[in-house]
Formats: sequence, structure tokens, C-alpha cells
Amino acid sequence: MWIPLIIAIALTQAPTAVRQDQQAPAQHKGEVTKQAPVVSETPAVVSNLTAPEKQESLKEQPKWWVPPPPWDIYWPTLVLVVITGLAVRAAIKTLGSINAQVEEMRKTGEQTDKLIAENIAQSTSMQKSVAEAARLASAMEVVSKEIAVSSKAATESVIALKERTAKQMRAYLCVNIGGGDYQDRTKNFKFASRPILLNAGHTPAHKVSYKANAAILPVPLPEDFTFPLPDESIGAALLGAQQNATLGAIVDDFCDDKEVGDIKIGKGKVLYIWGTVNYEDVFGESHFTKFCQSTLFAPDGKVFGFFIPRHNEAD
Repeated sequence: MWIPLIIAIALTQAPTAVRQDQQAPAQHKGEVTKQAPVVSETPAVVSNLTAPEKQESLKEQPKWWVPPPPWDIYWPTLVLVVITGLAVRAAIKTLGSINAQVEEMRKTGEQTDKLIAENIAQSTSMQKSVAEAARLASAMEVVSKEIAVSSKAATESVIALKERTAKQMRAYLCVNIGGGDYQDRTKNFKFASRPILLNAGHTPAHKVSYKANAAILPVPLPEDFTFPLPDESIGAALLGAQQNATLGAIVDDFCDDKEVGDIKIGKGKVLYIWGTVNYEDVFGESHFTKFCQSTLFAPDGKVFGFFIPRHNEAD
């Protein structure tokens, strides 16, 4: 804005200087006329104004510049200068705006570079995290497999321990040779056998029941014998550890009295008793014991017997 003003002031001062330059020669000429007369063939023109009058004339001249007429080239030049100044000012403002935009773009570029660098760092960190997560996942997979193996081994160990403990501590029911009666019609006694049921385990047996049957059969027992049992079970009691109970079964009919002596010693025929005992141990597992015995009677009244190879088993 200062440049157009300076140019305008210069233009306004220029005509005054020209006017002074134009007046200066006239004054000089007057002084020359006063100093030395000029001899010329033509009649000389002498100014009728005295020196005081000339000074008054100079005083009456305006001190500031007199504007030229409207059609003078000065006015278009002044307008052009003002427009040029305004254009320069606008250009300077535009240049400042451009510089500000460039600076803003530079700062934006720096921020973008920082963001890109941070994104790259985050991407690298993410890659490291993913790699670490993959490594941890692989390690966890190995650990999980080892845990699964350990858990399986522990489970198997617990199961084996439970089974071993159950086998060691559970009730075991067995049937031993017991007493019996031989036939005596006078007393209405039929042949009967009374085996002994023994709990050889370390814990009680629960829900103990049995089915048994007795008969006079040939010696040895026929191979096609099927060991038939009654439909109904007897008892549902508890038998403690190392405790025993008596089972029993009576033959259905009397035999010939002549055969009683031979049957008592097992000659040709003998008294058989067979059956099945069912029970549960303290762990809730069900078990059974099958038995089959021959019962003999000694002359002194003692009862003894033998286990038959067949139908003697337990779980």
C-alpha cells in the first residue's frame, strides 16, 4: 500500500518542479537584461515591471501543485498506479495465503509422516504381538496336550487306585462247607445241606440274597445237569466284614431208606447243594457268587463235603 502512495506523491510534486524550472530562466533573463543592455537591430522588448512588482507577482503564485486538466495523461497514469498498487497488495495477500497454505500443507505432511510412522510402528508391534500370540498359542497347545496327557494319566491313576482300593476293600462272599441233616423218617427229616456264607472282605456286603436247591444225584454229577434254581430269592440282609451266615436247602422228597447209608458216604449217589448269592459292595457295585457242593456224613456225626468243579465261580 505504501508503494502506490509514494508514486502518487512523486507525481504530484513533479509539475511544481517543472514550473519552478520554467520560472527560473525568466528571472535569470531579467537579471541579464538589467546587467547588460543588448544591442540589436530589432527593437528590444523591455519589461515594464519593477523588481518589487516582480516579487509580488512571484508571491501571488500558488505554493502547491495546480491539478492538470481532466484530459491530461496524468489522471490515467495515477489511476493505473493506484490499480497497480491494489493489484500488488492483492498479490501480496494472495502470496501470504499461499505461503500459509503451503506451511499448513507442510505441517499436515509432517503430521501425516508422523501418523504413517506411528502406523508402521503399530503394524510392526501388531506383527510382533501376532507372532507372540502364535508362539503362546503353540506353547498353550503343547501345554494343553501335556495337561490332557497328565489329566488322562491322573484319571487312569485315580481309576486304577479306585479299582485297586475297591478290590482291596470290597466285600468278598464265599460259600464254605457247613452242616447238614440226613434222612430220618421217624423224625420226618429229609436230606438237607447248610453251607456257610462268609464275607472274606474288609467292608460290609449289602443286599445279600441267594437262591439254592438240593437233590440226591449220581456220583459223578451228570455233564448235562443244568443246576436249576427256584424263582424266589431268600433274604436281603447285610453281612459285615469277616462275618458269616448259614444258607440252606432241603431235598424235595424222601428217598428209599435202604439207600440212606450209601448216600451219607457218597456211594453211587450223594447229597448235592448248589445256588447263587447276589450282593452289593460299599462302592455300589453288584457282585455274585455261584457254588455247588456235595455233602457227606461221617459215622461220628460230623459233616464234610467237596466242591464240585462246575458251578463254582464269583466276580
